[in-house]
Amino acid sequence: MKPIIGILPSYDQDKKQIFLDDFYLDEITSSGGFAVVLAPTLDKEAVIETLDRIDGLVISGGVDIDPKYYGKENTGKSVGITPLLDESEYLYITLALEKDLPILGICRGMQALNVFGGGTLIQDIPTEYKTETIHNLEKPDVAFHNLTVLPDNPLADMIGPGEHRINSYHHQAVDELAPFYAVAAVSEDGLVESIYRTDKKFVLGVQWHPERDFHVAINNKKIVDGFIKVCCKD
Repeated sequence: MKPIIGILPSYDQDKKQIFLDDFYLDEITSSGGFAVVLAPTLDKEAVIETLDRIDGLVISGGVDIDPKYYGKENTGKSVGITPLLDESEYLYITLALEKDLPILGICRGMQALNVFGGGTLIQDIPTEYKTETIHNLEKPDVAFHNLTVLPDNPLADMIGPGEHRINSYHHQAVDELAPFYAVAAVSEDGLVESIYRTDKKFVLGVQWHPERDFHVAINNKKIVDGFIKVCCKD
């Protein structure tokens, strides 16, 4: 039986619409899973029932998280803040961790894992972090740069330790790491590019988008393949 993978989409507060690139659905299907899009909600009981019916949770990319969740003032660089999305992701993540449900956080999704676990973010890389590495280009272009995967972690198990090239589409980044998390990969300029929980079955965050070019980048497909494998019932 195919594992059922719940995907948390992004949300447009003004339009009252959810949105999700079909790359996510395509990659989960390609890797042998069945994708379902989850509704943003503050209904705890509904989230508990939903998590009981899925085998894994993907937290997708999207707009910035309100800095209040990591104890900082908004410098004006955190944009697109959506209260329902922040509060809903906090609820899904907290309850999924309690269930020890496999979780894959992508881009904002990785940042959400860190923030809602007690970590902080760099609100704007170009103005807060000295680097010559380009992490984000104007839409619709995506930057590319190298990173180093550290040994002995879930990401290394999937694609191997050492240097890899990845797509890059973010202006924020992990700053202080949340408790129970460790670094799985760092970019060539020292920014955290992947994190994982040391006390759970499988919780992995990646700052890039493995779903975007999985059909031409074998390492990206290996990440989602590995996640789906973990989500398969014994």
